[in-house]
Amino acid sequence: MASSLRRILVALLVLDLCGAPNALSQSRGTVGKEVSVDVVVHSPITLTPTERQQLRAKIRKVCSSPCNRVGWDQAEEIVRELYQDKGFFKADVVTVRTPTIKKNVLVLRVSPGKRYYLVRISWRGNTVFSESELANLIPFRSGELFNRAKIAGGLDAARRLYDSRGFINYVCVPTPEINDEASTIGLEMDVDEGKLFRFGELHVEGMEEAHREILLSAWEGLRGRPYNVDGADRFFNRFFRSPWPNISPENYTMFKIDEANHSVNYYLRFIPWLRYQVKGSRLEPVETLNP
Repeated sequence: MASSLRRILVALLVLDLCGAPNALSQSRGTVGKEVSVDVVVHSPITLTPTERQQLRAKIRKVCSSPCNRVGWDQAEEIVRELYQDKGFFKADVVTVRTPTIKKNVLVLRVSPGKRYYLVRISWRGNTVFSESELANLIPFRSGELFNRAKIAGGLDAARRLYDSRGFINYVCVPTPEINDEASTIGLEMDVDEGKLFRFGELHVEGMEEAHREILLSAWEGLRGRPYNVDGADRFFNRFFRSPWPNISPENYTMFKIDEANHSVNYYLRFIPWLRYQVKGSRLEPVETLNP
């Protein structure tokens, strides 16, 4: 009990089957015994061993025994995404048989359709970053196979880029422009950058006033700057780093987004038994013998 109190407790797949079905066998733990769910996916498209392994691993995480409707939907989406990564943008995946008491098999059927090729990516609504800067996040050659994972990775990179500059409400909606006759896809990236958010106030409770002033004085060098999580972590790691392993700023700080003032405020609240010491310009919590 005392040991736990000394912690910093501050508030807050497909299997390609050319004619004959095969199975991906998976084991899931239940109370008292091991059970297996076989996943069979009927498809005319040959997949590589690596792709099969990836499907097996992903489906194993979402579909246990008995596999419910949520698990079926997730399994279908996993298979669909794999085919979209191979250019089959309109791949259709349906569950044709679900696990029962007697037969613990999930059977999925894939209609891949035609392959599509990516010919264009354009961005609109962006002002903070140029179109060329954003385009560099999704490098491609016009006419290459459409790859869903590549597009998703680029969109995630764009989100991180905007977050790093304080645009934490950034949203991007990709709109596909499909030419079925030519089997091509163009993507229009509609960007809503949102407002710029800045570091707001630091609220500190339960700390001696002199030591509180050390933190608040240091915070003045950050307040008003464009907000980003990494900047906050660097601040707290420098001025108030926990001496205990595996404790990061997110474990002992709380932040609130002030939408009206476009700022992010941080909070440090100390419970009465917590003690800390000053080391240079940094404060460090220390354990107490009698919490």
